[in-house]
Formats: sequence, C-alpha cells, structure tokens
Amino acid sequence: MDNSVIVSLRDIVVEFDGQRILDGLNLDIHDKEFVTLLGSSGCGKTTLLRLLARELCPRQDLHGAYMPQDYAEVLDLAATPVDFLNHSGSRAEATRIRNYLGSLRFTTLEMEHPISQLSGGQKAKIFFLHMILEESNVLLLDEPTRNFSPLSGPVIREILSAFGGAILSVSHDRLYLEEVCQTIYALTPQGLERVWHK
Repeated sequence: MDNSVIVSLRDIVVEFDGQRILDGLNLDIHDKEFVTLLGSSGCGKTTLLRLLARELCPRQDLHGAYMPQDYAEVLDLAATPVDFLNHSGSRAEATRIRNYLGSLRFTTLEMEHPISQLSGGQKAKIFFLHMILEESNVLLLDEPTRNFSPLSGPVIREILSAFGGAILSVSHDRLYLEEVCQTIYALTPQGLERVWHK
C-alpha cells in the first residue's frame, strides 16, 4: 500500500432525520487502500457514505465515483448497457465495451436489453464497468456485492482487488472482507475504531 494520503477528512458531522448520530469523525484513506466500514443497522454507515460522496466526487484533485444501494439513482434505465457505457458513440468503443460485458457473463441479447430489464447483479456489473471506463481513482461503494450470484461474486471481487485506486465501502460480505479489504473500521457512536488491518 502506498503511504500517501489521498483522502483526509476531519471533524465530519453526520445527521439523520435532524438528529446528530456522529460527531467529529476523522478518517484518512491512503492511495490504493481498500477500506470498509462495519456497524450495526442504523448506525449511519450509508448516511456517512452519501455525505462523503457529496464531498469527494466534485473535487478536481480526485476522480471519485459513488455506487449507492439503489442503482436507479445513477443508471439510465432506459438505455442499453452498450449505449450507457459508450460515451464517444464510436464503433470501436462499442466493440471494446461488448468485450468487457462478455467477460462479465453478459449475453449478446442482454447487451441490447434496456438496463431496467436486467437483474440487480447485472446492473451492479454495469456500474462497476462504468467506474473503470471513467478511470475513477476513488470508489465509494455501498454494499457492492449484495446482488451477485455465486458465479458472479468471484469475478467482481477479482475486479475490485485489482483496482488501482482507493476504495471506501460499506459491506458485511465475509468473502468481500477477506479477499478485497485491507482496513476495516467499526462505526460506533464514539467514532471510527479500526478493528482489522492487512
């Protein structure tokens, strides 16, 4: 892991429904570090991740991408996977995208279906591919593996393990924690407690 700090957050305050649930939170994320947040239901993990996405994604010194639990927030459900991912509109780019989608077990027919007709796991794969093609260097992922089948899970974990930037995620997936994560924090009312570091 690179020692340089790519994200440094200080005195973060998290509120939900008008109630302050976290106060004075500090977090450093190093370049190429994969950090995961654990915590009980309702402790503020998703709220914190949304707040960090609003703060990090507009920054000019980073190229951040946020993956919420509800993919409809970020996907054009009326578009096909190829059209959604092909920003240039070129035939060469469409061919490259089809090759990527094929490696993620999309059939030719599924590549031409509107995204709204695809499964949750397929939508997640499209979003992962979108982040890679956009050359993001900081990923904010909320339960990234929850919709995957046993066949797709290893492919996604391999993609994330090979990612060249930093990842901040919320997850309770044991295999994801074991195979991808390097640092795990427990989110408590007192702040972040580091519970594991590879």
